[in-house]
Amino acid sequence: MASLRRTTVCREGWYYLLVLGLVSCGAMLREVNLLLILAGLLLGPLLFNLRAVAVTLRNLEVRRKMPQSVCAGDLLVANVSLTNRRRRIGGWAVVVEDEVQAEPARAHEKPLRPSVLFPYVPAGQSRKGVYRGRLVRRGRYRLGPLRISTRFPFGLFCRTIVVGKAETLTVLPRLGRLSRGWAARRHEAFAGTHRRERRHGTEGDFYGLRPWRSGDSRRWIHWRSSARSGELVVRQFEQPRNRDVAVLVDLWQPPRPTPSDRDHVELAVSFAATVLSDLCRKGGSTLHLGASGAKLLSGPASQALLQEMMERLAVVQGESADRLAELLMQALGEIEPGTEIVLVSTRPIDLSDRTRFAAPWADPTRRALLRRIRCVDVSSEELSKFFRAE
Repeated sequence: MASLRRTTVCREGWYYLLVLGLVSCGAMLREVNLLLILAGLLLGPLLFNLRAVAVTLRNLEVRRKMPQSVCAGDLLVANVSLTNRRRRIGGWAVVVEDEVQAEPARAHEKPLRPSVLFPYVPAGQSRKGVYRGRLVRRGRYRLGPLRISTRFPFGLFCRTIVVGKAETLTVLPRLGRLSRGWAARRHEAFAGTHRRERRHGTEGDFYGLRPWRSGDSRRWIHWRSSARSGELVVRQFEQPRNRDVAVLVDLWQPPRPTPSDRDHVELAVSFAATVLSDLCRKGGSTLHLGASGAKLLSGPASQALLQEMMERLAVVQGESADRLAELLMQALGEIEPGTEIVLVSTRPIDLSDRTRFAAPWADPTRRALLRRIRCVDVSSEELSKFFRAE
């Protein structure tokens, strides 16, 4: 439903009015009939254009269809549909303009105004258009309301109608790529604990099939499946068990952050998002996400949980207050013993500092978890061994 209708004079229209005024004044001052006739002729197109822009935008409906979320830097495609509800008169040279504004907006940051031109929309029919773009900064964006405008046919007047309501688009963190070094580091940390990684059964507890490995007994070979696949496969009598993982994000930055400090914040968010995406893709475990100032987000690994975690990471911001001890106290109090904990930070962290982290060290349960936290400092060159931003 239209909420605002406005007709303005275009720049060309002001020039036209100036010429019309000069001709009219000259005709009246000099009493020249030919100039009076010329002024009348010039007035006709002016009135016709004023009427035409009003009629062209009557009974037009516009709809925008786009994804609810997109990753930072990825191509955003918005489909715009314009429908002409009139029975006889078509719509010419109609422009649909959108508005994209980050929330909260930065100082002196102007909104983006993508637009789609519809050359002609016949009566009773619809036409579709597309605009594309890339939003390189994660966060929430306000889209709309849409503006329909036309200057048809002479471009002297512009008629604008504001329709619809503002919508919200979430730009998720940009994902990178984890290297084999990260998988090896996780495996080493996992093997170093006293928990058993697999749940073993007896040879009679058949679980599934897997490729043959050196050292496997020939009695385990499943000959029928081996013949069908063309390679040896054996019966598996143990069921893999994935480990629960908690990812904690510390986005500290100085009170006056430099571009490098802001880059570290974005790199930490991107790394945490990539780790969670990889864990959700594998499935079979319970995941936790903790960030300063927000409640711990937990649940079984799934696409729904990943979407919720990505939306949480899309809006977290760097802060100069040191709230890491508070984050650890909250998270370690809710995480089950034996959970793998990864702390992603923008700075070097020494968790053995009992003065800084006095509260976690004073609690026996939290102290046991604190000793097994693996810290990842994104400001260190060591990160390149595990992660590559894209």
